[in-house]
Amino acid sequence: MKLTKLFTLAAALSLSCAANAVVLTTSTGSNLVTNYSGAGLVSFDLDLEDFSGNTLNFVLEEADLQGPLSFNALVRNLAGADLSRFTFSLQGISFTGAPGSVTASFGTVGSIDASPFAAGISFARPEYAEFQFGNVLGGGQDWLLATSGLRAGDSFSITASVPEPSSAALVLPMLCMAGLMAARRRKQD
Repeated sequence: MKLTKLFTLAAALSLSCAANAVVLTTSTGSNLVTNYSGAGLVSFDLDLEDFSGNTLNFVLEEADLQGPLSFNALVRNLAGADLSRFTFSLQGISFTGAPGSVTASFGTVGSIDASPFAAGISFARPEYAEFQFGNVLGGGQDWLLATSGLRAGDSFSITASVPEPSSAALVLPMLCMAGLMAARRRKQD
């Protein structure tokens, strides 16, 4: 009888500890998100089958308020297209201090733009496979999210997106094609 009570108490304690971590409540967008978040850590894998944006909604719990939250993500480019820029935007929470690391698998990180509510990664050579935002697999430094002024039950969102190319980048190939077609017509005449 005492052994049964001991196992019941151990199970209840383990379940209550598991509940004291940041919780992913919803994810909107067409790309697959696998959540690895825990107490004091926001962590996920994002599989980009297309370059549409994803918004991940989280709720803070008591254990997340001990200090800044560590934030890392593994972003896989399953679309097969060149990934030249990627952004994370925050709502309801902010980055603290200096940015963490970004590690590309095959591309080359050109620059990292960071503000309290957004981080943008520009690749000097496009990334066709995956990149690590923070310390996903070791060897990097996590980004930190500020929790001061927040309470258990507060929610925040992270939007991951691939910005659309600028209008000039879209129009330039069309202008080149029109010029080639005009030159070809002049040659034929």
